[in-house]
Amino acid sequence: MTNGSGEIAPILQIRDLRTSFVTSAGIVRAVDGVSFDVRPGEIFGLVGESGCGKSATCRSIIRLLPSHATTEGEVLLNGEDLLTAGAEAMRQVRGGEISMIFQDPMSALNPVLRVGEQVAEAVQAHRGVGRRAAWARALELLRLVGIPAPERRLREYPYQFSGGMRQRVLIAIALAGEPNVLLADEPTTALDVTIQDQILKLIVRLQRELGMSVILVSHDLAVIAHVCQRVAVMYAGQIVEQGEVRTVLRAPRHPYTMGLLASLPGIGARERYLQPIAGAPPSLLDPPSGCRFHPRCTYAVEQCRSWTPELLPVGPGHGAACWRQDAIRARVETTRIAVRETA
Repeated sequence: MTNGSGEIAPILQIRDLRTSFVTSAGIVRAVDGVSFDVRPGEIFGLVGESGCGKSATCRSIIRLLPSHATTEGEVLLNGEDLLTAGAEAMRQVRGGEISMIFQDPMSALNPVLRVGEQVAEAVQAHRGVGRRAAWARALELLRLVGIPAPERRLREYPYQFSGGMRQRVLIAIALAGEPNVLLADEPTTALDVTIQDQILKLIVRLQRELGMSVILVSHDLAVIAHVCQRVAVMYAGQIVEQGEVRTVLRAPRHPYTMGLLASLPGIGARERYLQPIAGAPPSLLDPPSGCRFHPRCTYAVEQCRSWTPELLPVGPGHGAACWRQDAIRARVETTRIAVRETA
């Protein structure tokens, strides 16, 4: 499907998404004006510190939120707004059109049901087949996600699987309805480095084979750089920078993105100390006025305390919510020259 300009139309469009939670301490604005598009067949990255609203954004997309949450804006799946869809329509969307892989596979799986029953249940719910066909499809899915001896493991319980194998089971369940969009909410957080790499490679392989779009949530820029085509950087419930991964990582235009990059070790960076971002993320009960990053920002001036940030264009498909982009550009170029001279 193409739009009026001949470009491929996004499969998922998020417009001014706002999600708030009513708590005893006040209203938490976990997602505050988030907008982005996901194109057919791409892996889109959502990156930021813990608590910045990444998971809340994904749960808002499929309306998997507690009763004390309210959501506003638009979530357009092939042009249809999911936020106005009825309960039955959303049951068909969840798992059928959009599936989600959760962070902790042990809490997401039912400990008293065999793995095969849980995968087969998802198949029956979304494909409308009988029990025998559902179990046959469950076997295929376990084989697809690389679980060894799937015939035997279908009849085992989640506690008999390692962390990496449990995550593969969750991926199999997510694929049961043959979704067009997969939300991967930090799927490697609780795994060791070797298993993380295996799971990421599995997601990339399945995305290519099945032609899905993927939103990959992570706090690790190295993962985003390795896997994604485009990225949105989140801070305190808002997107502060967005664009092609190579562009954003090579020429960041928001101080928060620069801080994330400076806190990571790089190849050949033996003489460079890692630079943590000073301070702590703000409380979403009472976020700072103006730019929410200004209390931690070395570029901040008085205007940052009152100016409401919005994504300003940097280049084609690249935007940053910072009006001090000229100063940041000069700093990035100076740093790049210094690195070349010491390499």
